[in-house]
Amino acid sequence: MVTSSIQKRNVSNAILAGAGIGFVYFLFRKRSLIINSIRKACKFGGPLRNKKVEIVEDADHCNRIAVNLKNDCEQFRVLGFDCEWVNVGGSRRPVALLQLASHSGLCALIRLCKLKHIPMKLREILEDDNILKVGIIPSEDAMKLSQDYGVGVSNTIDLRFLALRASRKPEGMANMAKSILDLELDKDWRVSCSNWEAHSLTERQINYAANDALVAMEVYKVYFKEIMGIYWFRKKTHDEFLTSIEPFIDMKYKDSYSSNISKMSFLSNFGESKKKNNKVIKRTYTTLARTKALYDNCLMQAPDGDLLCTCERRKAQWYLDQNLADLIEEDPFTIRLNFEPAGRAVGDVGKYYQIPKENRCVVCGSEDGFIRKNIVPREYRKHFPDVMKSHTSHDVLLLCPNCHQVSNISDLKVRENLAKSCEAPLLFHQGGAKFVENPKLKKIRSAARALLYNASKIPLERREQLKQVLLDNFPEKSEINSDLLEYAANVEVLESVENYCCHGIKVVNKYQDEFGGLIELEKLWRKHFLNTMKPKFMPEFWSINHNEDRLEIRAKEGRIKENDMIIAGIDPNFIKATEDSNEEEKSQA
Repeated sequence: MVTSSIQKRNVSNAILAGAGIGFVYFLFRKRSLIINSIRKACKFGGPLRNKKVEIVEDADHCNRIAVNLKNDCEQFRVLGFDCEWVNVGGSRRPVALLQLASHSGLCALIRLCKLKHIPMKLREILEDDNILKVGIIPSEDAMKLSQDYGVGVSNTIDLRFLALRASRKPEGMANMAKSILDLELDKDWRVSCSNWEAHSLTERQINYAANDALVAMEVYKVYFKEIMGIYWFRKKTHDEFLTSIEPFIDMKYKDSYSSNISKMSFLSNFGESKKKNNKVIKRTYTTLARTKALYDNCLMQAPDGDLLCTCERRKAQWYLDQNLADLIEEDPFTIRLNFEPAGRAVGDVGKYYQIPKENRCVVCGSEDGFIRKNIVPREYRKHFPDVMKSHTSHDVLLLCPNCHQVSNISDLKVRENLAKSCEAPLLFHQGGAKFVENPKLKKIRSAARALLYNASKIPLERREQLKQVLLDNFPEKSEINSDLLEYAANVEVLESVENYCCHGIKVVNKYQDEFGGLIELEKLWRKHFLNTMKPKFMPEFWSINHNEDRLEIRAKEGRIKENDMIIAGIDPNFIKATEDSNEEEKSQA
């Protein structure tokens, strides 16, 4: 009886084990189908499945919704941001609708046309530097709110900057929604240009306005995950991400950024990947990114064996080939000059040139590839006096392609600020052109080319008008002939701008004449690099005041002209004060 019971139990266990193995085998064989079903279930309702729209038309409701939005921002300090307004007779009326969307799916459509002002709780969110506002051209929407309601919207970022960081094409909101979220946005002009000040909004208007802000939020999430290489939000990681995109904050996006970056796209290494044979292949671009060590850290000594600096192997070999130095050691490669150098290493300035430099990105520490970064851009440095252009290795640092690209984009903000403060236009339409087209000559050339190359395709009435343009400008000609057409078709339409001065020269002149000297311009760029890039691996003894200290040492040694000191921003009386101090110390001794 006992044996029979044991046998039955063993049979039951065997059946259960077999069923378990069979179930596991079934799950394994159908794993793709099951995973896809789970994914579809998770995506039920699409990327805007948590959408909750609140239409706000009074101050009390606005303050309540603002509290909810701010609570959502406790976890992730980001809001989708957009505005709508009405144009009447070609003139813009005040912003009628403000859209704010949080990561939870809450979207507030705040009808400012009915509120007539910005309630306090809403103002706190808009002016909060710790809450990021994302969208397409958000800086312009922020400017309109400032003009219309006196609120200073801060901490905006254009999603197209993040597209560049994620190695994606920077597009408009509709294209981003389609390519990233597989979502069709209603962008019918009849809705976008509709009456946003109407007594009540239509269902189509509500969806149009809400989706813009919600999609901005969802697209931001995707970019965050792609750039950071993770698949879920974590507060600490998100805070690190906000720090990394700081160079783009409150910066207006221009199409020229995209074209400039596309020319440099082979420098980027943002982790863009593609699938091949079900394997993820990392795409890297190293055409101009160096993979070999840049710093050889050869040692150069003075005749008495005192260490002067480290240098590249090529430079050390040049001294040997010219019989200006002797080889002391092979490892580390050390040469000793056979003549007394103009100056010796003094203080921290000298120590900077003596220490070995590491072959890695000074920002993130990557050693895979790097590019030289001129902290003070060449367009300014090349106009400095020779004494400030020599020994510029202090301001040439190594960055990986990713950090190099981010730094270059962030530099544009400084250049624009310099353009304003120094009255040194950068762009053609701002007056920054060396040559301009003469509209009269351009009209003559266009008329001549049209008659010369396409006369048979032009209606008779238009042909006569074009001929009259030429006859009016060439009164000595009684008729239009081939010689006249050839001459007019090739007339030069560009004229040089009187008193033209390029942006770089204007900035340099302004600083050396009015803004405290060129040392201040150097400091501005160095501080900008430290503040925006927050480098973690800077060389020891690297200093914002490096050139100032170096030039003061040269001044003490009598190796700098007084005029160069003035241009740099060093008081010529510095030398006299130093000499007097030295004399006083000697007399006391």
